[in-house]
Amino acid sequence: MNDQQRLKWAFEQSPTFFNLLTTIRSRRVGRGYRIDSGTEIKHPVTGRVMKQAAGPMKFVSKKEPKPLTKVEEALLCWAACGPNGLVAWDISLDGGFHELTWIAGRTAPAPGNSRATDLLVINDSGAYIYKPSASRTKVIEIEGEADYDKVLQWYDEGLIQILDRRPDVDWALRVPGAPHATLMGPYQFNMNMPGSTWIIPLTDAAWLNSALINLFDCWHLYIIDEWNGGRPAGLEKWIGEGKLELPTTIAGEEQLIFQVEQYPTGCMVQNMRLAAEAMGLGTWVFCGFNPDVLMGATPELTRGLGFHIEAPNPKAPISTAQVKIFGIEGVKEATYVPSPRYKSAEQLVNAWYDEKYGTGGTLHRGEENYLRKQASPWKHETAEAIINDPHTRPADWVHEALVSYIDYCVQNFGQWPVTYNPMQAHFGAVIHNVDEEFYDTYYREGYINDRIRNRSKIW
Repeated sequence: MNDQQRLKWAFEQSPTFFNLLTTIRSRRVGRGYRIDSGTEIKHPVTGRVMKQAAGPMKFVSKKEPKPLTKVEEALLCWAACGPNGLVAWDISLDGGFHELTWIAGRTAPAPGNSRATDLLVINDSGAYIYKPSASRTKVIEIEGEADYDKVLQWYDEGLIQILDRRPDVDWALRVPGAPHATLMGPYQFNMNMPGSTWIIPLTDAAWLNSALINLFDCWHLYIIDEWNGGRPAGLEKWIGEGKLELPTTIAGEEQLIFQVEQYPTGCMVQNMRLAAEAMGLGTWVFCGFNPDVLMGATPELTRGLGFHIEAPNPKAPISTAQVKIFGIEGVKEATYVPSPRYKSAEQLVNAWYDEKYGTGGTLHRGEENYLRKQASPWKHETAEAIINDPHTRPADWVHEALVSYIDYCVQNFGQWPVTYNPMQAHFGAVIHNVDEEFYDTYYREGYINDRIRNRSKIW
């Protein structure tokens, strides 16, 4: 088969969703791996010596690692968060309509249809960010065979290389003086091995705080400082009927945003698992590692991905906020104040408004409106009515209140968000070619199906 035929098979002949659910399993042993081996090796990527204890499933793969192909990775990335037409945005104007920013859909849902999560892709040629653009051409982007090659196009155009080799992390990474405490978790001796593709949703977990516009304007919530007697956090001026009426805490609001911005990660990982199952690839869901170390927060031990890391903030009220990982300028950046991107609260709030109401935004009043220039889910008359309806915009006082709140946090705690590091990458999947011999040796029939045994006929 060629790649066009493989794409056609994936969309038209791969097993149904319900069928895949019956066989989906974690299959952690791939070609070139070892388990319970009682052996000592140098990690093929990092060169660190690793000694593995012997156990009842003693196995050393005799097969050479076999990396995933471009079309396989493209399908996995698209399944996770690839372009997927236009969202419906079917929310009443009095129901927080202006919480949503982007109209461009992806294969996984996101709160407020945020584009806060992209993919970190690590393979034998290096590390990449998969970040397709917000450009959409129609309601359903892939309608038939003529559209299948878009999966490869989005992969080519949306994949940005950030490292020309695998990062220097492995099971053997330790802090001096703590030889038994692995920094990347004890779970996977085979982590970051040749032949594997490690895909991790990478989230700017503070981006969705633009929903504060909606929380102030439609929820009528105001935020109090629980570390300073419960006083309003810079919002006294706007407390009253019709504006800010109901209090919540700084940590409460930030936990809400942090939590809901992690839901897309789970959806993306499950989509990848199902895609891997359809293609006969092995996969395991992996969260047992230290994402800060991977991103580069311990340069004295490993460069990791080399992300820009801020100095610890001594004014942070809790430890989870002391580290701020910015990311890579122009590629993947975290939202916080002060930061290289947003030096002040006003700069950030202006960016939130410009993203939606400025030139190119979905609710821009001029001709350079996304709905007019690119694509819209609505019929023309409905789109024009929505663009021009005053209820699609927040009350005038909201902008000033947002700036005041964020300024308060920065002045009192040295930063905003106050309680967490906004760059998160703690849940992903490792995908590889399975070594069937391990499962044939130790497992009952059923763990290796025909898609795995016969995948070379297609892939």
